[in-house]
Order: sequence, then C-alpha cells, then structure tokens
Amino acid sequence: MSRDPAKSRPLSENVKRMMWLERASPRNANVMNAERIWTENDNIYCDKQGKLFMEAAAMGFPMSSFVPLYMTSQLAGVIDYNFSSSNGVGSALEDLLQIPALMQNPRSIIESLYWIEEILENADETENKSMILAHAYEADRKHVPKALLALPETENSNVDELSYAYWLGYIYRCECIMHDESSRMVYSAFTEDIMRKAYTDVVNSPMNDRNLSDCAKDICADLDRMLVEEIWPQRKHRKYM
Repeated sequence: MSRDPAKSRPLSENVKRMMWLERASPRNANVMNAERIWTENDNIYCDKQGKLFMEAAAMGFPMSSFVPLYMTSQLAGVIDYNFSSSNGVGSALEDLLQIPALMQNPRSIIESLYWIEEILENADETENKSMILAHAYEADRKHVPKALLALPETENSNVDELSYAYWLGYIYRCECIMHDESSRMVYSAFTEDIMRKAYTDVVNSPMNDRNLSDCAKDICADLDRMLVEEIWPQRKHRKYM
C-alpha cells in the first residue's frame, strides 16, 4: 500500500496533552480521575477485538502492518463508538448482539477494512470519502482487495503468533475503554513494537499464569506507567510533566 496509515491525521497537541494528564494520575497529584467501573460487557468487547486481531493473523496479515491500518481506520472509529464506555456501560448483552458483523464474522470486518483502504488510497484529498465509498460499493460490490488476493492459501496456525494477536487486540480495547479514548489515540501512544515488547515481558512474568480477563487492567496500568515514566519523557511530551 502506498499510504502509511500510521502517519495519517496526527493528533493535535491538545489531545496529546489530555492523554498525558489522564495517565499521569495518580503520579500527578494535581490530576483527579474518576475510577472506571468495569462491567462484564467490557470483557466481551475486549474479547471480540482480540478475536478480530487473531482472525487477521490467521488470514496471514502480520500485526506490524495490520495494527496501524486498523487502529487508524474509519472502521475502528465505528467500533470505538459501539464499544465506548459512555455508550456501552449498563447496556444489556442483547444490545451487543446488534453488532452482528463483529460478533459473528470478524473476517468480514477485516475484508471491509482492506476494501476501504484500497478504494481510498488513490482518492483525492478534496473528495468526499463517504461518497467515494458509496459509489464504489454500488459499482463493484464483489471487488476483492489486492491485499486479500496476496494472502497465502494456507491459514496461519502458529500458536504463538495467534496468541500474541489475540492479546494485542484485547489490550488495545482495554486501553480504549479504561481511558474512553479512540483506537487512533491509543495507537499513537502504544505502537505495535511497544506492545510486542510488553507482550514478551508479560509472557516471561508470573502474570502469564493468570487469565487475561483477570489481569488486563493491571497490564494496562503497567503500560500507562511505562508511557508516563519512560517513553513520553524521552519525547516532546516532556513539556506536559
């Protein structure tokens, strides 16, 4: 693909500052955050995104390329809205079942993601992207993206890679829910290479013996501490400290 999705629409300095302050508590005594009330639906949301990432890995997409494309996509924005804390807390399980594509067939989400990317990569920046997609859908509903045609015939069955992909999708969604942030915002803080190292650290720690649903918030808390104390102080975010 010619476009680098990880570099599209950079976050504003104000958004970065809000993300910094959110994660600086309780390290920053001047920042007060309301405790997030975790629900069973939140575990379901994380599990569904974990399975989405695992399906992408099974199809043959490396996480190093799939993650920036998905996390900065319009589709992720739609999923963010459906899975957000403000929209999801207190909803019955029946409400979640109204998202059939993600619940029943994560592959359709992945196929749509690459179809949209292929349509938009050659579009003019001044054109209405929604209209472009609408016209493309009506004109060529059966078009198969080149990225899908280039996949290997045999699905990836590597247990380590599939386990990492599931963990990655699960923890990314957990971060989104805990801070009520979009996928693009979370990805700007935690790129795939950072997450891969964090996964390796978890696998080699006692936390690996726990169920992911039981320790996901602890993993996110460790990621946030690492971001505030190690990663961002080395970047321009230092001015927010």
